Amino acid sequence: MALTQKALGQRLQDARKNVALTQQDVAEHLGLSRESLAQIEAGARSVNSLEIVRLAKLYDRSLSSILLEEENSEEEPLIAIFRMQESIAKSPDLRKKLVLFSNVFQEARTIERLIGDEPRQLPPDYGIRDPKHNAEAYEQGQELARQERQRLGLGNGPVPDVAETVAMQGVWAVSADMPDNVSGICLFHSTIGAAIIVNQKHSRSRRRFSYAHEYAHVLADRKAKVASISSSNNSKDLIERRANSFASEFLMPSRGVAELLDRIDKGAPSRETMWFFDPATELGEAVEKRNAPGSQDIAFHDVAFIADWYQVSYEAAAYRLSDLGKVTRSQLKDLLNQKDDGRRYIEQREEQQPLLKSYVRWLAREAFRREAISGGRFRDFVALAGLDPDIEYEQVKEHFDN
Repeated sequence: MALTQKALGQRLQDARKNVALTQQDVAEHLGLSRESLAQIEAGARSVNSLEIVRLAKLYDRSLSSILLEEENSEEEPLIAIFRMQESIAKSPDLRKKLVLFSNVFQEARTIERLIGDEPRQLPPDYGIRDPKHNAEAYEQGQELARQERQRLGLGNGPVPDVAETVAMQGVWAVSADMPDNVSGICLFHSTIGAAIIVNQKHSRSRRRFSYAHEYAHVLADRKAKVASISSSNNSKDLIERRANSFASEFLMPSRGVAELLDRIDKGAPSRETMWFFDPATELGEAVEKRNAPGSQDIAFHDVAFIADWYQVSYEAAAYRLSDLGKVTRSQLKDLLNQKDDGRRYIEQREEQQPLLKSYVRWLAREAFRREAISGGRFRDFVALAGLDPDIEYEQVKEHFDN
């Protein structure tokens, strides 16, 4: 069935909205009146081949996608994004970048089919209902992350490269400069599959969290939406909070955090009772372990070490420890007040043997805090690991030299 003039007009209107241009913008580009363009889009005026070519170029679309006879009733995801976030529609560079990404994804899908590749297989849709309250949003996110980590065989350790992990599941994963209040975007459409775009201007640790956050939308929301945007404007929405809960557990699994705290001997009570059961007498004998006073208290360098291990921000690690009941609200407040020191700790991570140096830094500070080593030995130890002893000692004295 040939494409009718009315259907062509509608398709041109959709293409214009997809790049967030007004009728006046396009009319001026073509040298037409706005009324003439309105008639074209309404199907009341024919459009010649030259005008179609110029419109396709202006809309960053191929001629075939505009003239293709098959009708697709799905809403264009970029139209939905521009409707949700006006600041994106008003940013020419970002708008152009999103259109470019969308076209690349569509063309890649087309070429994949042309060379006989199987359609991209997306991760399972877990079919989760929308949460009704904050507690349910939190629980859904935690359970979803546990199931997905198990499906991917990630164990309890850190995810080396979140974007790569997401991409291996058939999801496009890219970044672009966005307004500061926007952390990420998800697009869902039959022509592209699923795509995640995160804010390139944010720090690496924040981008990792955003990739995981948006991946939650892919797993739980793609059947209900053609697009989603995560920003300060909708941060309190329950599905956004579910995605945040997912990202916390996906990047910092509760069992992994507990194992890491146990490995560095932190987070336990000051007194622990252990039992020896004797099957001969069927009696138990209690043995009490007393930890050194204050030794189990979680300090800012513990938070920084955990953040460094899981490659997340200091704040994300601090909130996660509170979330898991490892620090009280009062302790969380104190830890967050030391975020600048925690961030410096993480920023000092080196490319060569980063985890070794991170561990040495933590170990030296903890030993100095417990008065197990002197300042001189502290300096010698960190210098041995290739760290700057002056910087390290200055920081440790500021916090623990009392």
